[in-house]
Amino acid sequence: MFNWISIPIQQRAQELLQRLTADTQILVQAITPALHQEQPTSIQQLLLQTRNNEPNRALYLYQQSSQGFELLYNTDNLPNFVPSPTLQNQALITQDILQVSRVLPEHPNKVLIYVQQLPEQDLIPLIFSFGISLFVGLLLVLGISYAVSQSIRHRLQPLLRGCQDALERNQYTGSIDSHQQDDIGLLANKINILFRKLQQSRQALQSSEESIEQLKQEVEHRIKERTDALETAKLTAEKANEAKSTFLATMSHEIRTPMNGIIGTVDLLRKTELSTSQFRMTDTIRESSFSLLRILDDILDFSKIEAGKLELEKLPVSLVEIIEAVGRILVSVAYQQQIDLKLYIDPRLPDGLIGDPVRLRQILYNLAGNAIKFTETTPEKTGVVIVSAELVEENLEFTQVQLRVSDNGRGMTQRQINYVFHPFNQAEGSVTRKFGGTGLGLSICQRLTALMYGEINVHSEPGHGTEFSVRLPMRRSDEVSYLSKDSLRGIFICLFTQDSDNQQHLCDYLLYSGAELDIANSVEALLNRAEHFKALPAKQQAVWLLDATYEQISPKDVSSLITHPKLQQVKFVVITNQIELSDTHFDNLFYLHSSPLCRSQLLDALLVISGRKVQQQPIQHHYQSTAHRAPAIETARQARQLVLLAEDNLMNQRVIVEQLNALGYAVEVADDGAIALEKWRQYHYPLVLTDLHMPNLSGYDLAKAIRKEGLQRPDDADFTRIIAITANALKGEEQKCLSIGMDAYITKPLELVTLQSVMQRWLPLPAITAVDTPTVTGASAKVSPPAICLTTLSSFLGDDPIKHREYLNYFLAQATPLMANLQQQQLQHDRTATRSLAHQLKAMAKSVGATQLAEKALQLEKAAETADWSALREVLLQLQSDYEQVVAFIKHSEQGI
Repeated sequence: MFNWISIPIQQRAQELLQRLTADTQILVQAITPALHQEQPTSIQQLLLQTRNNEPNRALYLYQQSSQGFELLYNTDNLPNFVPSPTLQNQALITQDILQVSRVLPEHPNKVLIYVQQLPEQDLIPLIFSFGISLFVGLLLVLGISYAVSQSIRHRLQPLLRGCQDALERNQYTGSIDSHQQDDIGLLANKINILFRKLQQSRQALQSSEESIEQLKQEVEHRIKERTDALETAKLTAEKANEAKSTFLATMSHEIRTPMNGIIGTVDLLRKTELSTSQFRMTDTIRESSFSLLRILDDILDFSKIEAGKLELEKLPVSLVEIIEAVGRILVSVAYQQQIDLKLYIDPRLPDGLIGDPVRLRQILYNLAGNAIKFTETTPEKTGVVIVSAELVEENLEFTQVQLRVSDNGRGMTQRQINYVFHPFNQAEGSVTRKFGGTGLGLSICQRLTALMYGEINVHSEPGHGTEFSVRLPMRRSDEVSYLSKDSLRGIFICLFTQDSDNQQHLCDYLLYSGAELDIANSVEALLNRAEHFKALPAKQQAVWLLDATYEQISPKDVSSLITHPKLQQVKFVVITNQIELSDTHFDNLFYLHSSPLCRSQLLDALLVISGRKVQQQPIQHHYQSTAHRAPAIETARQARQLVLLAEDNLMNQRVIVEQLNALGYAVEVADDGAIALEKWRQYHYPLVLTDLHMPNLSGYDLAKAIRKEGLQRPDDADFTRIIAITANALKGEEQKCLSIGMDAYITKPLELVTLQSVMQRWLPLPAITAVDTPTVTGASAKVSPPAICLTTLSSFLGDDPIKHREYLNYFLAQATPLMANLQQQQLQHDRTATRSLAHQLKAMAKSVGATQLAEKALQLEKAAETADWSALREVLLQLQSDYEQVVAFIKHSEQGI
């Protein structure tokens, strides 16, 4: 229909073009004469008349020249149209423009162009025709679609009914009937195939579900079996663990029970009069007993670590005290093996770091004990073990500490290092046979370090020694404190040592504390400094620190330095490895024991000798058996000082009774808890010592019964203190005892000092009254002390009589000319020289134990300042008399030797 509407429009355009062509031909004929006559006005008028004022028409007359086409005449232009002249006769329809070009026959270089714009086409008929066409097409499509859908629906009815039946019955075993030989029939065949596969899948799924259900039941059965087996194994393991704990507790009890008898008896034996060799034997017995207990403790600790029941304490600790305590414990072992034990604590390390002091001490004790065990002194080299603590780094909260234990012993191979932390392993089997031990120490150290969030490493070379290092992060407490940097400020210290380790350690301590330090590494250099020593300013003190260990400097050289005339204002601290000289102190001389050399003791010695600190008298542990004798039972009962001991072991009964009697306590014994309770009901003892594991009634039940019956009393005047004595060392035992009302807990074996401390706390003895002693008359009252105190001499030089004789002869060789010089200075009335010589004699006399001679020399030194010469002569005569007694004593001693 569109074409039917558009054809007349095209025919009209052609008709207009033909008419325009005819008008153009007529105009060409009319305009030619005007061109011959050159009448432009006529030409222009012809063009305008032809246009007839129609805006959709325009005429143009062009002339071709050498420069192209030139417009000669034209009417008004059509909008948006510019003609393109050519010297051709043509009629064109371009879009909505009709263009006719005619070349003038008599003027072939001129062309006339007649242009007419077609009128705008009317779209209404076009739209109307399009709408009718669309409506007719839609009706046709709908009709065809309905017919096709009805046909397809009719042919799909069998398929739909078959699928509906299959879905309703949920059975896919049948088939859909379709005898059509087209695509519908093919679709029916495919649906039948799909039904069969679906049915097969359902059967397979059902079979799988049955298999899964069967497998599920089987798995549940097996899980139940495994769960039952696991539960049985768990119960078995718990019973085994409980049995192990019971075994360990029983073993601890059974081993500690005879150990209590051994150690208690040895403590009592050591209080009796023994020879030196016998006393040494008691030391061996006692040390061996505690070694056995340490092995037992290792086994118990390892068991607790394995069970995850070991808990660490978090307390402010002092690494200085811990390391020095370990050193003091091990010094006797090191001394017996001739090992040089050295300690070093970084002066930058603070006190008050958070840690477990017991476990830190245990780690250091195990590592240092192993180092001493596997290090030996030979003629070629001295065995050295160094225990040190160093500051690695600090941050806002933690301090990284590195503990080191190094030795120059036998060392280990890499293979031995790989197994050294394994429990019950000591690098090789021969080690256990030669050195003893359980092989648990290093394993315990490793596990304790891990519990402290630290790490332990070992470096060793065969023949060169071993170094264990333990790195620990330790939190700082609110009680943290640092070593003072000004404690030794203003003190000039001359250090003599030929030991590189000692020099490094001592320099660190002294420089950190603010001392002015000078080092001499040879005796010659030291003596040279003495000769050229100049007096220091009044506010500065001079202290010479001499390392006399391992005969680095002889006693003669030490004595010559002490008595040197230019060193009278100098104080001396002598480091010695002779136990007898430990902490011996004179006016200008302090002997400091070096095994081990402790930082705190070194600084205290320097402060004491320089007068900045008062020396504390050593605390002596003494037993009160000489002051208190055990009273009779009835006397103690009336004074409420009677003790009840509940113990089923006869040997322990005897030992503990002897210990309590030695401490001044009267004791009654009950063989088990039931007897003890009956005795307590008859008399409310002020203190009950009870074992925990006894027949008939245990110590726990005894304590509960006493506390329960004690609540029924109107007052607590007869309140009973209960102290547990047990060989069970497992953790938690003490808390259990305290929780049921006991007052204290002591682990067997009982040491006399520990027992005395507990007894004095809970049942103190009354004050000792003065005892009248018979007056000594006759010759015995006039017995004067010997000229030389051999005890003092032995404390300096040991018990070697050869050393005594050598040193006494050296004293005589030095003192004889000094006495002669004193006589001469007295005649010359030289007070300064007399005072100086008396001071030298006083120091020499003290060093050999000539106490009376030293007192007279001190009296002469003081009298030389103010007394008149007659009084000085009298003191000098007394001094000469005492000196002659010393000479006679020395000569008599040489004859005895």
